[in-house]
Amino acid sequence: MEFFTQAGIVFKAFLDTFGVTVLVPIVVFVLSIAIRVELKKALRAAIFMAIGLTAFNLILNILWGQLDAVMVLISANVGKVFDVVDIGWPAAAAIVYSNSLGMTYFIVGLLWNLILFFTRVTDTFQPTDIWNYYYFVVWGIMVQFVTGSFVLGLAACMFMNLFVLLVADFLAPALQEYYGYEGLTCTCICVTNISILAALLRWVQMKLHIKEVHLEPEKLQEKLGFFGEPAMIGIIMGILLGVVAYIHDLGSMATWSKILSFALTLAAMLVIYPQVSGMFVKGLIPVSQSMNARMRSGKMKRKAFNIGIDPAVYFGETSTLTTGLLLIPILIFTAAILPGNRIIPMADIPAMPFMAIGAIAVFKGNILNAAITGGIWYSLVHYIASDTAALFTQMATNAGTTLSAGQTFVNSWCVSAQPPLWVIMKAFSAPGALKFIFIAVCLAVYVLALWHFKTHRKAWFMFFGASAEYADQYLSIASAAV
Repeated sequence: MEFFTQAGIVFKAFLDTFGVTVLVPIVVFVLSIAIRVELKKALRAAIFMAIGLTAFNLILNILWGQLDAVMVLISANVGKVFDVVDIGWPAAAAIVYSNSLGMTYFIVGLLWNLILFFTRVTDTFQPTDIWNYYYFVVWGIMVQFVTGSFVLGLAACMFMNLFVLLVADFLAPALQEYYGYEGLTCTCICVTNISILAALLRWVQMKLHIKEVHLEPEKLQEKLGFFGEPAMIGIIMGILLGVVAYIHDLGSMATWSKILSFALTLAAMLVIYPQVSGMFVKGLIPVSQSMNARMRSGKMKRKAFNIGIDPAVYFGETSTLTTGLLLIPILIFTAAILPGNRIIPMADIPAMPFMAIGAIAVFKGNILNAAITGGIWYSLVHYIASDTAALFTQMATNAGTTLSAGQTFVNSWCVSAQPPLWVIMKAFSAPGALKFIFIAVCLAVYVLALWHFKTHRKAWFMFFGASAEYADQYLSIASAAV
């Protein structure tokens, strides 16, 4: 494994040097040429994807800076002491990149992804989103820490990767139908695993004929007129969150300057995002159509082919950003009142709009349904983050993280926000022979789910939020027979 570890270190340096905005378009360009997409079309697609990703990151960084300051103040206003401090997802990334298993998985995971794709276990091409490996690899490293076994940790990473790709396949049509990015799916499991609960709640709602309250941006604009437009939604949400953050200093002119600046930044994000999205789509659609046509008509004859992409492309959509902002006070409140909870989201709280993506896709932009789902799912995460705090702290300090004065335990709330991976981690790190029983159960559930998905694809796509018409279109069939 030493070869893979060293290769992973070199590959990581390569990734850090070029970054996502350069490498993703390059990978898409090379992949396009490999399956004989016209050179001019492939180059044009790569350039516009690079422009779109660059613009996404520019506006995201501006918003993130303002969100961070406001959300830390909101969390601090709770007035309750927590013994686990949320130090953010960068700590999890540091754990992965300083660990031999993490570096090894850069290469092993890449090979594993290619094998799974070309053997048609998955329809998702994940190497374009290799940066987000650490969201599940950190859980494999937890297995290694608990068991002392590098092999078990690696096996856990590989199994979790299977789960990541299965969810990406389930959700692909719903993501494409709602967000409009044909040929893309999201392989950042941290933001898509909520789709499991969203799909279940949507199914229950339909079976019980519970009337749906429509709270989508289009409906809001229809009912509220000017006040329902994305710009006004951003300003209203920004002022409300700003007031909560600066509640103790509302008499200051400087405070209101900060609140209004934050509100206008949110409004700008909601207005600018569709324009940036348009640039990205301008590059994506032609090459995506060509690649899918080649895949379906060539030697591979695949019915579906999706490119895994960073969730930044979904972040600024009106329902997504609004739901994420609504979830912030909800989750701070549940953190304060839930008995036995030891953590409050702080460093990771600006990531909440990302965490809404899976639910928004399933509910087709319904802000109310997505916010309720997120409130339930992510309140459970408080307990998972509390449970793994001691282990995460040990891993973080081993990776070189220095605890600040007064800090006893640390964790990343965002990385903890993955109940399915917590279950898998517990299975692989169970004591004695019990672990092998639990691992066998996990494998059996995965194989059964994969088999049923392969034989009932349309039903699964619709379960995860795609319309019957779009599922038919996605599968390139004329009728609904599945």
